[in-house]
Amino acid sequence: MKKLMSILLVALMVLGLASFASAEEEGAWKVAILTGTVSQGEEEFRAAEQAVATYGEEHIITDTYPDNFASEMETTISKLVAFASDPDVKAIVMCQAVPGATAGFQRVREELGRDDILLIAGTPQEDPAVISAAADIVLYADEIGQGDSIMEQCAAWDIDVFIHYSFPRHMAMELIAGRHSLLQENAEALGIQFVDVTAPDPTAEAGVSASQQFILEDVPRQLEAYPDQKVAFFTTNCGMQPALQTAVLDQPNAYYPLPCCPSPYHGFPATLGLELEVGGDDVAALQAIAAALDEHDAVGRFSTWPSPVAMTIIEIGVEYAIDYINGDITSTNDADALKAMFEEKAPGAVLDNYTNAEGTTLDNYYTILLGQVNFADYLPGGVNGPDAAAEAPAEEAAAEEAPAEEAAEA
Repeated sequence: MKKLMSILLVALMVLGLASFASAEEEGAWKVAILTGTVSQGEEEFRAAEQAVATYGEEHIITDTYPDNFASEMETTISKLVAFASDPDVKAIVMCQAVPGATAGFQRVREELGRDDILLIAGTPQEDPAVISAAADIVLYADEIGQGDSIMEQCAAWDIDVFIHYSFPRHMAMELIAGRHSLLQENAEALGIQFVDVTAPDPTAEAGVSASQQFILEDVPRQLEAYPDQKVAFFTTNCGMQPALQTAVLDQPNAYYPLPCCPSPYHGFPATLGLELEVGGDDVAALQAIAAALDEHDAVGRFSTWPSPVAMTIIEIGVEYAIDYINGDITSTNDADALKAMFEEKAPGAVLDNYTNAEGTTLDNYYTILLGQVNFADYLPGGVNGPDAAAEAPAEEAAAEEAPAEEAAEA
């Protein structure tokens, strides 16, 4: 009898191991994505939707943090913990990594003991040294580098005055403050007057609508204060972008060098009344934006980046996580793999490790920088215009026919 029981136990163990192996082969894994809502960051939300469409609901799970995340941090933390409570979740991608990300990641590690889970933070709003210690990988648009690129664009436009809209919560963030300092420094060197304007924080009680209304009312005031001068406007907040674009659009002396999260889809569709597939064909989107701007005589007064950085962060974060889960990437922080992915998704992207003011380089904190768009290039006749694609095949066909014709003449 004992011998029979032993045989049965061994058989059950073998079956159990076989079932486990089968589950692994079938891909019993999930990547969790935490983003803002559509009102706070539509691009991130749509990127999460696209990940579900690409990999399936059995592999991608999503959730959103509260719009008032600054005052509802515990909710954000609890959502991260809930993700990690599922043993099938092998990675979490959070973008934007709003306040609560660090505490949530720490609880995942310490309270749940999930040292096996890959943690990726995109567009963090906590100090670089703090979030980089809690996450495996941190990805962020090069905000400090924008202090150069934005002012280079302003110099090309011969800007006289630069208006910088922000609020104390954002100005307490290391990279936003670093960009602000570099913008000021470059403005002074270029002879551009730099003006700080404090706007209402959209996470305060009055919400996003109050911040947007402030922008709509203040832009005309600023233009009246600087008559007959070229004035560039910039705000550090996502929710304010449509209002700022709207306020600048039909003002001939108003300029818009860059959204805070540079992208063809950040504010532009709502501002211009365009039905664009967020995260679809970027060139087609830029062509549509250029055509709409042209109707307002604003092509030469707006710029952005050619690819949506926030969406790219999520797309690459998920791709990296899946490769890591499958064993194709063996390190939680493979810089070469990340750079190759960014080069494929956003050709020309410059990926660097962040170095803070004390000279400490964070080897898992990456900043991303792309070039500025000239919307004139996306109009008919431009190098990326709608007729450029049609011309290229015709030129290629002519080149292919030429040798045949030469051979016939010979």
